Amino acid sequence: MLGSREITTIIKKGRKVINSEFVIFYSLSQLNNCRFGIGVPCKLVKKAVWRNYYKRQIKNILVNYKDFCQGSPNHYNFVIIVRPRFLVSQFLVKQNSLVELLNLVLYKEPKPSQSVNKEIIYV
Repeated sequence: MLGSREITTIIKKGRKVINSEFVIFYSLSQLNNCRFGIGVPCKLVKKAVWRNYYKRQIKNILVNYKDFCQGSPNHYNFVIIVRPRFLVSQFLVKQNSLVELLNLVLYKEPKPSQSVNKEIIYV
């Protein structure tokens, strides 16, 4: 998991991909693995019990996905932030949506040697 300073840095300086359930900020990692930070806004979900429930759902998806991430040539730090539609979606829809965004970053991202300006990708 990422610390609060690292999360702030990734949000300010990293790139992002967006769909109806998630906003994912990411940046290249110098480590040999992918790291994740999960955010559920207090304005979106008032009770901490429910925020933790949604975080556990995302962690469950990431546990199954982590093997793919370790096998990729590039490793990233991810910050996953939940959007309102996430709350009303079924679990399989959430899972497919998150995996689709992570695959977009891992397998369609330009090589680190290529210079790319900060960009937003809407899916």
